[in-house]
Amino acid sequence: MSRASRPTPEELVDTLQPEQGASRPAAKSASALTPRERQVLNGIKEGNSNRMVARLLGISERTVKVHLHSIFIKLGAASRTEAVIEAIRNGCISLH
Repeated sequence: MSRASRPTPEELVDTLQPEQGASRPAAKSASALTPRERQVLNGIKEGNSNRMVARLLGISERTVKVHLHSIFIKLGAASRTEAVIEAIRNGCISLH
């Protein structure tokens, strides 16, 4: 797939909006995320692995996993990608 045909992050978020009447797990308030959880999400948003996020933040890879688990629960997400999308929708993190 050529780079020109890939959707922008904004288009991707728009296409993943839930359909009318679709049920989703209830997400807790995005404001419930800690500053460190936001840092972890920003690292994930940039495409970094857990190991790289850990190195960038000076924490263990296990700690990154713990933060991700907490983020998934708070945002009602089932994956890293979904967590980033929910965080962008809720205004926790920005695309830029």
